[in-house]
Amino acid sequence: MLKTFVTSALRSVCRQPPAASTLIPLVLRTQRASMVTLSRPNLLPAPSLASPSPLQLLQLPGGLAATGSPPTTRNVTKFSLIKGKRKTSKAVLKRFKRLDWGAWIRTHSGRQKKLFKKSGALRRRLKQHVFTNATQSWLLDKMVTSFWRRPKHYIDDPYRPYHSRNEYYATQSKTFKV
Repeated sequence: MLKTFVTSALRSVCRQPPAASTLIPLVLRTQRASMVTLSRPNLLPAPSLASPSPLQLLQLPGGLAATGSPPTTRNVTKFSLIKGKRKTSKAVLKRFKRLDWGAWIRTHSGRQKKLFKKSGALRRRLKQHVFTNATQSWLLDKMVTSFWRRPKHYIDDPYRPYHSRNEYYATQSKTFKV
């Protein structure tokens, strides 16, 4: 019951168009401010006393057009619109690998760029993986669902030796005496 209520509320919020009546005074104030700051009169839009049309709202002085697309972000979806469940950030799965003991590893940034300029030792170091720190691991754990936090077992996994960390007591595997 609660899930369907939350889902319907989220859908109704997402479908509402922005109120154009609140945007008109803001655009007019912006156009008036730009009229004062611009010195060339041929770049100014023609002032009209009637209320502007929606197409005039998107036009900027000087022939510049506003793009209607929002900036790209990589955020976590906490409540999906269909089932109301949390979603995994695909960018995390593409760039990082989680080991069984909770650490995340990644490759060096820029490891394939301008290799002709880099020394042999640096090229060798760029082939190695890097651990994320505790804060980054905590953040990445929050960006994926519990499915991706569970250990995964793959055939011929190249990361198999790194999935166990027995030299540290908190991540040491338990041995059972029979």
